[in-house]
Amino acid sequence: MKAIGILILLTWSLFGAEIDRSLLSEDNVSARISEIRLSLANESSADERRQNEINIQKLFLSKIEALAHSLPQTSLKQYPFTSESSISQHEFIDYFNAGAGQLEKMFTYEKNIEQLGKRLQAIEDNLGSIPPGDTSAILQGQLEYAYFKWKKNHNQYKYKEYHDFLDKEKSRFLYAFANVKLDVEALDKLSTLQNVQLQKLYQKKVYLELRLEKETILAASKTTTDETEILDNKNLIGQVSEEDKTSRFEFLQDELLNVKQNISEKIQEKTDTFILLQLHNLKSQDLEQYIIVREMMQSFAPDLSAEAKTLFDIQLKMLEWLKYEEIDELTTIIYDFKEWAERAYVDGMDFMNTPLFYKDERAIVLLDFIKMFITIIIGFLIAAFYKRRINLAQKRIGFVQKQSFKIIGNIGYYIIVLITFAISLNNIGLDLSSLSLVAGALSVGIGFGLKEIVGNLVSGLILMIERSVKIGDFVEIENGVSGNIIDIRMRSVTVRTPANIDVIVPNSSLVQRSFINYTLEEPIRRLDIPFMIAYGVKFEEVKTLIMTALEESDLEYIRNSKEYQTKIIMSGMDERGINCKLLVYVNTYGPDVQSPFLMLIYRVLQDNVFPLPTARLSVSMSEGQP
Repeated sequence: MKAIGILILLTWSLFGAEIDRSLLSEDNVSARISEIRLSLANESSADERRQNEINIQKLFLSKIEALAHSLPQTSLKQYPFTSESSISQHEFIDYFNAGAGQLEKMFTYEKNIEQLGKRLQAIEDNLGSIPPGDTSAILQGQLEYAYFKWKKNHNQYKYKEYHDFLDKEKSRFLYAFANVKLDVEALDKLSTLQNVQLQKLYQKKVYLELRLEKETILAASKTTTDETEILDNKNLIGQVSEEDKTSRFEFLQDELLNVKQNISEKIQEKTDTFILLQLHNLKSQDLEQYIIVREMMQSFAPDLSAEAKTLFDIQLKMLEWLKYEEIDELTTIIYDFKEWAERAYVDGMDFMNTPLFYKDERAIVLLDFIKMFITIIIGFLIAAFYKRRINLAQKRIGFVQKQSFKIIGNIGYYIIVLITFAISLNNIGLDLSSLSLVAGALSVGIGFGLKEIVGNLVSGLILMIERSVKIGDFVEIENGVSGNIIDIRMRSVTVRTPANIDVIVPNSSLVQRSFINYTLEEPIRRLDIPFMIAYGVKFEEVKTLIMTALEESDLEYIRNSKEYQTKIIMSGMDERGINCKLLVYVNTYGPDVQSPFLMLIYRVLQDNVFPLPTARLSVSMSEGQP
């Protein structure tokens, strides 16, 4: 079924009705209209619905004929100045407003063209979906399309007429601007007088609005003595008696409308004064004053009527065009950008200072959260900078232990971070004293769920203060991990093994369990290197040969020290041979430290052809075995 529906739609799109082009041609439109009229005249129907369709189609034919045989009349004329070499400010403002009215009409025609284009597209799409057999609907669509197409042609003609006229009028407009004689002092006095008149009208408007509100409430209260009824969900205005509505409420409404209309008219008069002042500012190229006056003009715009507001916007566009024509473009762009930046800043600050919610009667705004995040970012940057400077100081000052710098760096880092969070929370109105309750509630959770983390944090402080391990110490932990301490943090210690693998060890493991620190007090330690000689070999001879070879080698160990003397001792005997140990003191660490010494012992034994120890075989005879 879906495939059949798609096939039908495709068929309609291929064989749908087309636009009747003969109705759009000036040469053929009359003949085509006569043909359609004759066809409609010969058709009579008892069906009322069909007869209405025929009447509508005849009406469209009449309108199409009228539009096709009448072109818009040219009504544009240049404004006649008394003397174009010296133009008064009254003449110029009339000329200016006439040009604004012409621009308004041109924009109206442009808007009509756009709307008619959309309407034509919709009719054309609808025609393409009408089945070929529905001749009445096809004719109706073709007539509608022709009617709106002729209307669009008329609007295009008028738009072009206004556009060409105004385009030619630009040079005359600039000439008039250059020759207008402005009386700035008189304009300032007139502006002041208009301000006084507007202020009185605004006061009257406010008075009438208050009276209207008061009369509404009084009228509502007269209709009932029950206070609860007044508070019911009723229309208070509807409760006013008919006599009161006539004598008070409607009278006040009419008066308020008249005052609003008077305000709009007075603002239009003041706009003319502003325009003349703007001409003076442009002539003197005073852009700062121009922007100030423009903002004053825009401040009155909300109180204009809808029609006056449209004309006002066009007047502003004309002044802006004149500004770019008369003043250097770069200077204008700079001032426009400056004004835009200031306006954007004011609007942005207003938006950021809009209350989001209230906390203890204090409005919390978006700016508070922005301050909080900025404080956190700056705090972390300061903490990171502090830690980095401490590390650099450690490299310059060599005689102070690295561990001390690590402690100072870590503790200072965390203090700065805590202070940062305290300040940032205060920015959004959170009192830190009130957090004690939260901390008390969290202590229960910490006791159960975060015990290990808190234990590691406390253990980290203990390690930093007690200094049982330091950066650079070689340690061996119970789980077999051994290596150098490269970092001590609040939660863990980093151990780098001889295989260059970093192992993270929780601080609590070093505090609660035993571990070996080979370099806690001093770096020197003794190596007990075991080896074995066979029975029958003279121990003293082997001892002498190994000690001689050791002294002649380049192995690193403590030499010629009474406190740390190198020795070879006999540690035991077993079935394989004699167990011996080389006791030597070194200041290096790692699993491969013993390897060079073992290799030296093996070489000595091999070079002197000493027999190596072997296991003695002992065979146990079980009972009953042969």
